[in-house]
Amino acid sequence: MRRLLADTPTSMVWKVSTFPGTLDQVAAARRTLREMWAANPSLNGDFLDDLLLMVSELTANAIRHTRSGDPGGLVGLVVTAHSTGVRVEVIDQGSRTVPRVIGPEDDDMPLRRGGRGLALVEATSDRWGHHPVSMVTARRGRVVWFEKGTA
Repeated sequence: MRRLLADTPTSMVWKVSTFPGTLDQVAAARRTLREMWAANPSLNGDFLDDLLLMVSELTANAIRHTRSGDPGGLVGLVVTAHSTGVRVEVIDQGSRTVPRVIGPEDDDMPLRRGGRGLALVEATSDRWGHHPVSMVTARRGRVVWFEKGTA
């Protein structure tokens, strides 16, 4: 497998961004990732399409299903790329539910729209997960993350 970052094993590139919690910002999150790759030609371009898909899904989920989508809400994006892989974290402002993959047992409507984003992340990433995080505002947020190229 070709390395993600072509330099030494300790090379690292990272980016931290914050976006308003509106659905038009999903494109801004993708653009941020694309610009990071363009600015660092040593990053493996083979990963980019998968990363863009997963960032879109997680950013949209944060906006649709958490307080990040409320008026004034925010979504954070942290991307860390190193020689063996990339880790992306999407940080939301919390919700009453935890992220979970929708399975066939949840499919009550044959033509159901939506609900497949985490299944795509699970299928496309090497690993993914989530954990709560305390926000500066004393609210509970959540980090949903994935890794690619780390297996």
